[in-house]
Amino acid sequence: MKEHKKNYNVLIVEDEVLIADTIQRYVESAGHTVIGHAISFEEGQALFDEQVVDLVLLDIRLNGTKTGIDLAHYIRTTAQPKPFIYLTAQADSKNIELAKETFPAGYLSKPLQKQSLIASIEIAMHKYFTAVDEVAKISLNDGTKKYLVPIAKIQFLQSEHVYVQVYVEGEGVIVQRSSLKELLGLLPEEMFIQTHRSYAVNRQWVKHWNGEAVIIGEKSIPISRSKKKVVTDALKTEN
Repeated sequence: MKEHKKNYNVLIVEDEVLIADTIQRYVESAGHTVIGHAISFEEGQALFDEQVVDLVLLDIRLNGTKTGIDLAHYIRTTAQPKPFIYLTAQADSKNIELAKETFPAGYLSKPLQKQSLIASIEIAMHKYFTAVDEVAKISLNDGTKKYLVPIAKIQFLQSEHVYVQVYVEGEGVIVQRSSLKELLGLLPEEMFIQTHRSYAVNRQWVKHWNGEAVIIGEKSIPISRSKKKVVTDALKTEN
């Protein structure tokens, strides 16, 4: 893996000022920079959009009606999603299940221990950069040839029986023997959105959509009723 920076820009989203101050001291003692402190979903969203953020430390309970889990969903659907670690006193099973659905980089219970927080930051960023490096390209095999395809060039996927047609900009269609679920498991989830049981799109190629379909070039990719809200919520952050 190539060398990456060691000092990170950290956003703290925590509604208890004294706790936020303590977190900031811990973070800065490890050589990282705190680029902002938010107490609500709205403040956290604004700072994430305005600042250069590497990592978010995120409380589940925030001021207002929206929670840290709501903000986590927002972060995951942005054009440049970043890792986040939950810092919370709410370690009950309901919140843990809701948190798991957002795929956090970590989950720490309060009261926080300095070394646990610093270690969690290092592990989260290592995993993030490793994933970024590894998913730059993906190996596809049509049965006769192998292709090393830049993931950014994959426009959309269409499943047919035990095969997936992979539409690649400049390459045409590569047919991969796989299920759609298996192939999506190898691709960055923040980049690809499943619109239908048989289709998934690379959000970076989407220019237009409506309640029925996503348009990529001349292709109209259907949106199923069950996927409509997920697709709409994800794509509306692009414009």
